[in-house]
Amino acid sequence: MKEINLFGVYFSPFVAVLALALIIFFALRVWLDRIEVQKWFWHRSLFDAAVFVIILSVIGLMF
Repeated sequence: MKEINLFGVYFSPFVAVLALALIIFFALRVWLDRIEVQKWFWHRSLFDAAVFVIILSVIGLMF
């Protein structure tokens, strides 16, 4: 993958992967809130961080 040129500023391709992971994470979080998954976990922020890292890793392995 090459750098992404956005108005003369070069970004790492990892920034695009991060953006995609964030979009997927927010969509998944809305769905998880609807089924009230937070009541099964002690620390919601740690759960969110772990889910984001898992999503980011899966996308990273795909590209």
